[in-house]
Amino acid sequence: MDLFEKWEFEPVDECFLCNQKHKLYFRNARNLYKRKCDSTGQDIVSIYKPDSPYKIYRADEWYSDKWDPLEYGRDFDFSRPFFEQFQELRLSVPRQALNNVKAENSEFCNMTVGNKNCYLVFGGDFNEDTMYGTLCMHNKQLFDGDYTNDSELCYMMSDSVGCYECRYVFDSKNCTNCAYVSDCTACNNCILCTNLSQKSYCIRNQQLSKEEYEEQAKELLIGSAETQKKCVEEFMQMRENRIVKNAHTIGCERCTGDYLQHSKNCINCYDFSESEDCTNLIFATKTKDCFQCNLVGDGTEVLYETISSIAGKQSKFCSFIIDSIHIDYSEFTLSSQNCFGCNGMRHKKFCIFNKQYSQDEYESLRSRIIEHMKKTGEWGKFFPKEMSCFTYPETTANEYFPASRTQAESEGYKWVDLEDEKPDVERMIPADKLPDSIDDIPDDILNWGIECEVSGRPFKIVKQELVFYRQMNLPIPRQHPDERFKWRTAIRNPRKLWSRTCSKCNKAIQTTYSKERPERVFCEECYLAEVY
Repeated sequence: MDLFEKWEFEPVDECFLCNQKHKLYFRNARNLYKRKCDSTGQDIVSIYKPDSPYKIYRADEWYSDKWDPLEYGRDFDFSRPFFEQFQELRLSVPRQALNNVKAENSEFCNMTVGNKNCYLVFGGDFNEDTMYGTLCMHNKQLFDGDYTNDSELCYMMSDSVGCYECRYVFDSKNCTNCAYVSDCTACNNCILCTNLSQKSYCIRNQQLSKEEYEEQAKELLIGSAETQKKCVEEFMQMRENRIVKNAHTIGCERCTGDYLQHSKNCINCYDFSESEDCTNLIFATKTKDCFQCNLVGDGTEVLYETISSIAGKQSKFCSFIIDSIHIDYSEFTLSSQNCFGCNGMRHKKFCIFNKQYSQDEYESLRSRIIEHMKKTGEWGKFFPKEMSCFTYPETTANEYFPASRTQAESEGYKWVDLEDEKPDVERMIPADKLPDSIDDIPDDILNWGIECEVSGRPFKIVKQELVFYRQMNLPIPRQHPDERFKWRTAIRNPRKLWSRTCSKCNKAIQTTYSKERPERVFCEECYLAEVY
């Protein structure tokens, strides 16, 4: 059955990527601002700028019983469009400054749960002593790591799991004391290697004795920025010549997309784990029977055109719903059911536009509003772009689908150039003027501002990371954390499938490696036979 038919909607007039971009435009995960709490007047950190027209509360105030979302309830006006009225409700109801749950000493994190002593972690949960991470889970002392889980004492990682004391490791698992490696499994003491499994003491994919390895490793891992730069350049060249599997999949049945683990019947899906019967999604864990959604998590089932959900069920056209069921065209709904056009609801049911109804009244009015939305052409469409609280450069859309100002504005997105807050420092130093070796970095660098060698944006080193760099014998970064994130993001494949053939057996495959890419792309059978 056609999935739009199953959901009883007309097909959306956006391709998959444009549809995902549209929804991601409603999510700001990484850009934080200092502002006042509109409830207490206290200084807080928020994803909303100080001049945002929305009412912003710090988390404990938002969750408190000092206010009731029903106070903002209103009647629906059948002479006006739905979205126009819903926007008025959104402007009146308080919003959380950050989505940072059960955090301990982790004030500057967002879209996170259960982090301890973390800084600038976004969408990553249950990490400890971790900094500059995105969608990373259960790590300890992970710095500059994305989509990486269960790793410790690691730096500059992406799409890896179970690693220890590694740096510059990508698409690898269960590696120890490795540097500049990609597509490796259960390796230890390997440098500048690709496509290895259960190997030790290898450099440039050549087997060495332990003594030979240790001698060469001293020269490659000396804590010098210049040496690190040369190793990264060599590593990137090696990655272009490596063998790759057509998709990063583990234990999947009848799935297409990329970065899929232990999932079944998931079509055109990306960054997935333990999910079933989903189509056209980006990032999901333990999710079932969802269509045209993104960034949904544990316990989510039967969702359509929705972004950001945990345990949301049988809902449509929503943003940020948690442990709720039968929610439509609503935002920030927690532990609620049967809500339509609501914002900020907590433990409520049978509500429309934040107003309480009996079950019969609710069902009757809901049906009438749907018929009204069909007449206005609003029913079946996600919130229009002009309702986003953010501009394109602030949002996750710009992370996944980078665009120029001209391109973004031509597609109907708002654009305001981001402004960096100048750090309060004793001196500002260009990155290329930093001492080359970590051994020569003075303690008072904590009082300096560093000008990024790529963008010129100023950034600071904090004590926690200086201790880590010294412990790992790593040079001080020369690039702003956002530039480092962009570099890691660019290494990942686009969320788009191409049809091509296996480079070894000519079997037809679907892959996120385009035909112009230099890597040799194998089907799963040929890849396993070649590498393992």
